Amino acid sequence: MSTSSEDKSLPEAAPNEPLPDESGGFFARHWRGEYSLARTWWVNDTLIWGLGINLIMAVLLGVVIFVFREQTALRVIVGLGELALYVAAYVWALVGTWRAAVKYKGPRIWSIWARVGMSLGVLVSIMNVLGAIGLIIQPFE
Repeated sequence: MSTSSEDKSLPEAAPNEPLPDESGGFFARHWRGEYSLARTWWVNDTLIWGLGINLIMAVLLGVVIFVFREQTALRVIVGLGELALYVAAYVWALVGTWRAAVKYKGPRIWSIWARVGMSLGVLVSIMNVLGAIGLIIQPFE
């Protein structure tokens, strides 16, 4: 180990820079549970997810089944791809609501009810997805 002039010419290490504040738009903030439990439950889940996404996905699934009724392989591929997007959106909604419920500072009962409601919703959604898969893969007579 030598301490030649090479070692003396190295610049000193800069101090660590602070991490940036968490940023992101609507989707990132919901995912992290940064919205209030009330807004998450009523706006993000009930209006956007429940009425918006569910309605759009039901219509699209009906269109896929109708348009590709004679092409079973294509109907299965497109339909399952649509269901994969549906499940991804549902996981986003579920995780954001769960995190908002955990962070909730009000009466504890609302946090518990929100998580119970989401858990029951998962069971219903599993049944809905299985039913949709049945519709996608069934042959038409």
